[in-house]
Amino acid sequence: MGKRVLRGLCRVLLAVAVAWSVQPAAAAGEDQDYVYRIIKGDTLIGLSERLLNSPRDWPAVARHNRLPNPNHIVPGAELRVPLALLKSTLVVATVAQVQGDVKVAPSATAVPSVLALGATLGEGARVITGKDGYVTLKLQDGSSVRVQTDTQVQVERQRSYPDVGILESVINVIAGRLSSLVQKFLPEEKKQTRHTIKTPLANLAVRGTEFRVTMDPQSRETRGEVLSGAVAVGADGAAAGAKRVNAGFGSVVDANKSVSDPVPLLPAPDVSGLAALQERTLLRFSLPVLKGARGYRAQVARDADFNAVVAEIVSATPELRVTNIADGGYFMRVRAVDASGLEGIEATHAFTLKARPEPPLVSAPPRKGKVRANTVEFKWSENSEASVYHLQVARDAAFKSMVHEDRTIRGPEVAVNKLVPGEYFWRVASLREDGDRGPYGDVSSFTLFAPPAQPEPPDVGAGGIRFRWAGEPGQKFLFELASEKTFAKPILSRVLGTPAFEAPRPGPGTYFIRIQATDPDGFVGPFSAPQTFTVPNCLTDSDGHCVSATHGIVSPSR
Repeated sequence: MGKRVLRGLCRVLLAVAVAWSVQPAAAAGEDQDYVYRIIKGDTLIGLSERLLNSPRDWPAVARHNRLPNPNHIVPGAELRVPLALLKSTLVVATVAQVQGDVKVAPSATAVPSVLALGATLGEGARVITGKDGYVTLKLQDGSSVRVQTDTQVQVERQRSYPDVGILESVINVIAGRLSSLVQKFLPEEKKQTRHTIKTPLANLAVRGTEFRVTMDPQSRETRGEVLSGAVAVGADGAAAGAKRVNAGFGSVVDANKSVSDPVPLLPAPDVSGLAALQERTLLRFSLPVLKGARGYRAQVARDADFNAVVAEIVSATPELRVTNIADGGYFMRVRAVDASGLEGIEATHAFTLKARPEPPLVSAPPRKGKVRANTVEFKWSENSEASVYHLQVARDAAFKSMVHEDRTIRGPEVAVNKLVPGEYFWRVASLREDGDRGPYGDVSSFTLFAPPAQPEPPDVGAGGIRFRWAGEPGQKFLFELASEKTFAKPILSRVLGTPAFEAPRPGPGTYFIRIQATDPDGFVGPFSAPQTFTVPNCLTDSDGHCVSATHGIVSPSR
């Protein structure tokens, strides 16, 4: 008799363990029942003694099945037994991954404390994650629940029903988001998973499924997205009306506990164009616009399973930005969000961040600037991590036509000569003492011109002095004349439109001149090197002009 009952139970277990993806989704209430197919010789009282926690609950089983005569059960018929009445043992969930701000309270009234890796959580435990908190719970059946940032969940039930091979878990999402990967057993394993995610609005009953659940306290909505298998989504407290949501679809339960019809999830964003190497501390990922998306959510983790999440980004545009993560290898998963808030299929992108030591900020020559000199002075800010700097100068922005390179510059500046006039591109990288080189800074460019031409020797005449120098069309010139080479107090300062100037003859003595050119685009070049000339003493006529003779100006000594 006992062996026959056990064989009957095994047949039932094999029947109910058929893949959920090919079964109609059960209502949330129905999924809390164990279904036993009656065999010859079974009695309700006998089954109750063997299966129920309290055999005296057999009348409740009779009422649950609406049996007109509890003393007469028909072989081959199905008997539904609420899980809550079956013999069970308490089991625990284990903290498999934890990082950031995560706290746990063993009950609703207990004071939360820091959640540790490897801790076990029993029924009633509440997990609270902060803005950077993530935790992965491993359930007794091997299923995983990944609690996301800013989320509160409660382990409502964790039971094993050894006599019927059922493992049950009920997780209550008070607020926030979680994803769940439910273990799927093979028929020969003679086990079943009963995994339910609850929110204040909805129940999501699943088997062998990967899905996500969000309880949004602001919109008062529960959103469920199914990635594999199927989920029965029903309103909390409703005995019927659950809707089957298949893989690739999602459903929303609103504040009135109305369950929407399943809608297709948005496809995965295209990440094929994203760079595999990131070289700035502010990472930028630009995605193609996805039709129907109102926003995007991305997570960055150190592992492909996304247990060690280090950053999460929510953006209204396909321009994703990440900061404050260390150099290393990472994985990013990103999904689009539709108008109802459902998050679509995700795409994964692997990348490496090598942004340190950071490149210095360049200061000279200015970007797209001009240089009029024989020697070009390159300057940048100092980086405390840098031991030396690596400078590259090229004739092209791709640095294929290199004209100067130096990997051993100590200090924030260096002078480079022997560059011919033309356009140049340059960049600088920082190197640590051990030779670890960071990325190059942004490419800067400048145009090198020949230095200002020195003025021709002045033509000192009897009544004045004429000055000439080389110039370019459209230039303006600042002409200065001084009696000392510092030009602290110029005798004469004029802005001229032509490269020539005639001034009255000054008194005898030594003088200095210099020229500064301003290009038509406003670029102000350097002063020319000071040039000196001497005005000799002379005899003057009644008009004050020097007296000339066959051999030139006559001086008083003649």
